Amino acid sequence: MKKIFLPLILATLVLFAYDFGNIPEKKFNEIKTDKPHMVMVGKTHCIWCESMAPALKEINEEYPETTIYYINTDHDVLGAINNNIVELPVQIFYDAEGKEVFRNLGYINKEKILAYLEEYNVLVK
Repeated sequence: MKKIFLPLILATLVLFAYDFGNIPEKKFNEIKTDKPHMVMVGKTHCIWCESMAPALKEINEEYPETTIYYINTDHDVLGAINNNIVELPVQIFYDAEGKEVFRNLGYINKEKILAYLEEYNVLVK
């Protein structure tokens, strides 16, 4: 029984690990927008990245007009290198011209994400 139960739990965790909801996964070079936006940079099997997924999903559901993207560095290694991603997770906030205005390194909770979204004019209420 234990031999079946453990793989079943692990498979379930992998399937539901990165549920960012409707937040699109992109590569750095695919992000083209004329609106302020946030980019969450993470990686497969990054526990801190994974733990931010529910908060970002909730924010996206509560504020669907707010532009948020997810970049998985496993799928965009060159983009991560070109954008000086040396630590994960990273949240990058951009203005309407596409210029980086703030970068946070490490885990932040939902309240802090919302505060940054508002401070950098990304949050659309």
